[in-house]
Amino acid sequence: MSKSTYDQPRPTISADLRRAVQVESGHTCAIKGCTEHTYLEIHHIDENRENNTLENLVLLCDKHHKMAHANVIDRKALREYKKLLSDTHDSQIVSKIEELKELIKGQKSSQPTSEPTEIQPADTDVKRLAPSRSEILNFCLYHVAIAHYEKQSGSYFEHQVEFIKGDSRIVLDALRQDDDLDEDIIIEVQYLRKPYMDAPAYGGWVEKKVELYELLTGRTARGILLVVVGRQRMAEGSYLDLTRKGVEDCSKNISLQVYTCEEVGFHPGAVSAAMFQSNLHAANK
Repeated sequence: MSKSTYDQPRPTISADLRRAVQVESGHTCAIKGCTEHTYLEIHHIDENRENNTLENLVLLCDKHHKMAHANVIDRKALREYKKLLSDTHDSQIVSKIEELKELIKGQKSSQPTSEPTEIQPADTDVKRLAPSRSEILNFCLYHVAIAHYEKQSGSYFEHQVEFIKGDSRIVLDALRQDDDLDEDIIIEVQYLRKPYMDAPAYGGWVEKKVELYELLTGRTARGILLVVVGRQRMAEGSYLDLTRKGVEDCSKNISLQVYTCEEVGFHPGAVSAAMFQSNLHAANK
């Protein structure tokens, strides 16, 4: 890289890209063993200031930045340090996704899942698939509830947002990314049909998704646990004490919003209704 290139105006590194470099490095110098976290600069590994890709950017302290430009730390070494950071960052994401999977094992999916139905066509080459009635109606309820929150708050959200990195995947019920706010906002919805469904785990699920979101994007966020209850009395008194306690115990900024089905204007109905959704008679012999 010639000196004349460095005399040219520096192309801008976007705030999101800068944040991603900082998060990948844990806001410390990327050189292993260096714990400097105060005076940090972004270095272009190939020394091409126009190559503003995450793969070409690394966070260095002032001392190691000067050593890189003096070629005391060469490009090959910088790429090795970068790979160590990337591998560590990716392993953190995978670890937290596995923790989240373990936490929500057996609980609601963010999306209805089609499964083979009890009734199948006579032609065995044809498969009949459908999500359960409760999954579909609950899914509708989640997003009607989010729309109700949007109307009350005056803020609109992206619904059903997915983040995918390699084999890792996270789905958020709703997300608002907003540079005018101190933090982005993640909404996760739970439908508590009966009082016995009150539990402390829900807050932890939202917190884990916030942690994953921050790792994947480098942006800070807070979470909202939006609970919809089947009956008015469940929104009052001590019916949701365990859920409230779970939210209070979160170390992240997680808040609780409770609505009734009547408030949001939609009720999924009785689970037993699934027994009556088809009416097929055996073929005449």
